[in-house]
Amino acid sequence: MRKELYLPILGIAASELMMYYGRIYAGLGIHIVNLQIITILLIFGSLSPQTKNILQSLLLLLLLRIVSLAMPQMFSSVLLWYLLVYGVMFLPVYLIIKNQQIASEELGINFSRLHIYLPFALLIGTITALIEYRILAPASLIENTGILNIVFIVIVMLVFVGAVEELIFRSILQTRLEEMLGLKYGLLLSAVIFGIMHASYGTITEILLAGIFGIIVGYIFQRTRSLLFIVAIHGTANVLLFGILPVALALK
Repeated sequence: MRKELYLPILGIAASELMMYYGRIYAGLGIHIVNLQIITILLIFGSLSPQTKNILQSLLLLLLLRIVSLAMPQMFSSVLLWYLLVYGVMFLPVYLIIKNQQIASEELGINFSRLHIYLPFALLIGTITALIEYRILAPASLIENTGILNIVFIVIVMLVFVGAVEELIFRSILQTRLEEMLGLKYGLLLSAVIFGIMHASYGTITEILLAGIFGIIVGYIFQRTRSLLFIVAIHGTANVLLFGILPVALALK
């Protein structure tokens, strides 16, 4: 891996480590400085096209974290906050895709074999949610399992959260790392970064689980090149973890 990538990736790790220990503002500050360093490298550095593509991909991670931390909690519903944060991220994701001229096939936008993939996506997402719930035991983002609440959380977690995160981590970052490092190491590094980006939960078990999830979903993406498959996995896990499971278990 080129030396121009060491500092930005270490910066991401250092920032998330600060958040792991509850030092949110310190972590945010490191992310902002890191963003400026990457921007300067992209403007003034003599970089290969592969390195530029990866640095641009890392910018998306930083923007996602900075926007999520800086966005004011102006809504009584946390789901509306998710809607706003991830809705904002569609613009930089689109700009990176356009700038790098990433084809829809490379992004994984296809409907091939979707009728086969979806049942497996529901199964993998459900297993992930059940395991992760034992670690985090989060409060529910919906008041009850009424049809409108279920539809709303499904839209937010699939169309916004799942789609944005999978576009960033798998369709863009993982594929760019694979070009430089090969399939195996590109997958592993993107999964490690995905795990690190969950450090704000404050538990090493969640970081490890997210890293393992990144390996599994990343490998599935390598084999199928189906963005919809992995978005369905991610979305299913989040709908159950932050919606249905907390409500259902609270009724017992």
